[in-house]
Amino acid sequence: MSEVRYGPVIGNYFAIEHPVAATQKFHPNGASFVYLDNVGHVTMAPSNHTCLFGWAMAPRSLKGTDLTSGYWTSGAIGISKLPVIVAAANLHVVFRVPLYAPTVTPAAQARCGEGCNVNTLVATTYMQTVDLSATSTNLALLVVGLPEDGDTNSILVCFSPLLVQTDGAGV
Repeated sequence: MSEVRYGPVIGNYFAIEHPVAATQKFHPNGASFVYLDNVGHVTMAPSNHTCLFGWAMAPRSLKGTDLTSGYWTSGAIGISKLPVIVAAANLHVVFRVPLYAPTVTPAAQARCGEGCNVNTLVATTYMQTVDLSATSTNLALLVVGLPEDGDTNSILVCFSPLLVQTDGAGV
């Protein structure tokens, strides 16, 4: 397996531990954007979710008893807990994330400063990526730039300041 390289890459951040909804699956080579359900449990953000609570610090290694089938799975409701980089308090943090459909470098550069959406492949690998093809105005992430290493399979994003979730209401 290749080295895991996704997650926060620029900016100091702090994370707060939150209970996780039942059977949430986090792929170690994908993004980990989450929202809070109506009872305050961390839930993997589905595709095109417009209001993000943060980034879950799910295990990024396939070692340990909680990892099965290539991804980490939470236990029963509220049993598992994960630290979360809360969006509302960490708007300056930049995340490196995989692209849903890797694009050519000029196309990604042209999107800098624009919004993009989360894309979660729930039915297959549970890998969460970022989709640059979205054109809606309610986009939960902002494109910051390209990784310095020239990788065109990933991009740098941050939370959109107007679309952060601050509690479990209105999900």
